[in-house]
Amino acid sequence: MDWNLFTSTTIYASVLALLSLGITLIYMTTKVFNFAHPRLSLVAAYAAATLMAYYAEATGAQPNLTPKHSFLGSLTVPFSWEFYAIGILVSMVFGVIAALVEYYAILKPLQKRGADYLMLMIATLAYDFLLVATLFIYNTHVDVRKVLARIGVLSTKMSMASYDVTVVTGGGVFISGSFIFSVILIVLLGLSLYILLFKTTLGVKMRASVENPPLAEVLGINVERVYAISWIISGLTAGLAGYLMLMAAGAGNLKPISATSPADEIVVSAFAGSIIGGVNSVFGSIVGGLLIGYIELYIPNWLAIWTGNAELFKYSKVISMLAVAITLLFAPEGLAGLLKGERWKRFFGKKEEEG
Repeated sequence: MDWNLFTSTTIYASVLALLSLGITLIYMTTKVFNFAHPRLSLVAAYAAATLMAYYAEATGAQPNLTPKHSFLGSLTVPFSWEFYAIGILVSMVFGVIAALVEYYAILKPLQKRGADYLMLMIATLAYDFLLVATLFIYNTHVDVRKVLARIGVLSTKMSMASYDVTVVTGGGVFISGSFIFSVILIVLLGLSLYILLFKTTLGVKMRASVENPPLAEVLGINVERVYAISWIISGLTAGLAGYLMLMAAGAGNLKPISATSPADEIVVSAFAGSIIGGVNSVFGSIVGGLLIGYIELYIPNWLAIWTGNAELFKYSKVISMLAVAITLLFAPEGLAGLLKGERWKRFFGKKEEEG
């Protein structure tokens, strides 16, 4: 197995899983596909990069690329841990802000005026265009460009991959901080969602609000509050995806951040992950995103080696679309729909109610 391919694919697949989860959460609460969702991650990435650069300037920190010996091997940490913590926290905060602005300023008012699902989806596209224009204006601001340039980052094509934490083991295996972070993040996210949805009162209210909103309101559940929480979680995951894109440009199909890229290219894969996992399944969307990430990179890699034609890598999105077509033909409810069979219920310890 090619270790470099595996790590870069894992980072890319984690980004897709985070974005697919957010798309699914919004669909479950509003029944609308949010086409602006991948762009929320770019807003978070720009905010994180800017404040990380301002922090480095304020503290006078300079990147230290000299490796240090540790029990893991050779460890390189270009900046202090506070530098990276700021990036993670800022990306989450701005991801949430961008998501809540979309919900409260655009979608919710339109819903109150009786807008149908088609109009709401067009509204998400309009918000996407607004974010693109805003980012174009922002990344040409003179002060922002100067601050980012001081740590070697261009505002129009941002990448902090050179400042990622890296580990080189005694055996010469290269491990990036983004890879470690992405693995831990996906595991913690899955566990946290499971605990939230199945072990807390809030989780019961969330599931009830999604399955039957009118009945949930009759039972005294504040459905609007539950929907807002769903948007907050969606924004958090988009923000974390943006941070990964910022720190791991070049991993998989991730390109340096700009006002348009990589959101315009990754949106297809993110929606594919949501559809394949199941648009009504939180955990299915995570699995679907991971699956799409791996098949997009591994299948073209195998075909390129088999045929000797490296150009096949350019057609990775075709594989995603084929996966979506096959899913819609044979399992319209996605992977989650396959778990509704009786044998799966017995496997998970659930028995069908007898009529």
